[in-house]
Amino acid sequence: MKTVAIIWRLCAISFLFGGTIYADETAVLSQAEKTYQTLCSHCHGLKMVNPGTSSYDLRRWPKNDRAGFYDSVINGKNSMPAWGDVLLPGEIELLWYYVKTRAGKEPASFEQDAKEPDQNSVDGPDETSDLFTTPGTLVACLAKNGGVMSGRRAKGGTGLDYELSRALAEALGVALDVRWFESEQDEESTPVKEAYALLAYKVCDIFPGFALYEMFFDDFDVARAALPRWDMRPQSLEQRVHVDLRPISVTHPYARMEMGVVYRNSEFERKIQKISDMEGLKIGVEQGTLAGVLTLRQGTEKMVSDSVNRNPGPKFLWQMEQGEFDAALTTTGAYDFHKKQNVMSTLILGAYRHPLGINLSIAMLESKKALRDIINPLIDAMVKDGTMAQLGARASHTYAHPRKPWLLPRLTLQTLLTLK
Repeated sequence: MKTVAIIWRLCAISFLFGGTIYADETAVLSQAEKTYQTLCSHCHGLKMVNPGTSSYDLRRWPKNDRAGFYDSVINGKNSMPAWGDVLLPGEIELLWYYVKTRAGKEPASFEQDAKEPDQNSVDGPDETSDLFTTPGTLVACLAKNGGVMSGRRAKGGTGLDYELSRALAEALGVALDVRWFESEQDEESTPVKEAYALLAYKVCDIFPGFALYEMFFDDFDVARAALPRWDMRPQSLEQRVHVDLRPISVTHPYARMEMGVVYRNSEFERKIQKISDMEGLKIGVEQGTLAGVLTLRQGTEKMVSDSVNRNPGPKFLWQMEQGEFDAALTTTGAYDFHKKQNVMSTLILGAYRHPLGINLSIAMLESKKALRDIINPLIDAMVKDGTMAQLGARASHTYAHPRKPWLLPRLTLQTLLTLK
């Protein structure tokens, strides 16, 4: 056993100090990469690029922790079996050589990816004090199908967030470049995670439409998230890429997302002061939404028992249009989008607004506080002089001014029962 150990150490020493077997460093790296691709890539990904969810992301391995690497490979670690009786000492050393050239690194930023499509390096972007990721250009991440808030068109875009981004770029004297992204429809992704991921990967400078909810900040305990798809996404990126999230900063709010009561037509419209005043109408409940929960919690017993439950989404208001129910509490944005898509619609948005609303702001990396400090007074001025409301009207958006408190505290059952 001691003899085997001595031979193993001699092989390692010979390799490390440039023995006659591997005199050319380029040849060593090539051999190391081939060894990795053969033995490890099926679990840890080609070029060590993997989400880090089912197997360890080796890019996160400290490049000076050779001993820890050897111990993990030889003796196994967590779900990885021991390979000490399978791999030759030279193979382990080749694997370490390959890993240490890439260890301690993160996926490259989008800007780096666009410039270096061969992805020889996956270094993370360095934090800089520059205002913009692309000099002279304000890059905004906007949802392709964001209703009246944002939407891609053949030339340019539409929506309040798009109009705001244009206005800010003009005020800053720079060009606007929009990264249109498409949300992933699965349990793993949420709009908040996608915002964090896009900013962390430096796809854009700003992310308009970020909800000011306490849970999305200090207590947001997600360390990594998946990048959504976006236009001009490099083909070299794998289908599912997870990135380390970074602290964000937000601007002053520029609008408020509110909920109102929508009626099938003027025949059913009522002047109400609270949800329970709709008793006597056949109420639609949008399942799984805050509006749906509030309807069930704050409606009368008879109103709730006579209500109909429907799935959330664009079809919900269309079902009201077809006469399945007479009224429903929903977001004003959903109503605006329905009216925009159905110009002959008979639906009416009443004057009542539920007091529970969420202010909207622009999110960016915390490292871009200088940009935030420039944008804040611009937003304040546009809200105060009515420019923001005009931008909303241009986008067929029922605009609402931000209201204090700017940050919505965590919702509790008591809030859902009492805030009417």
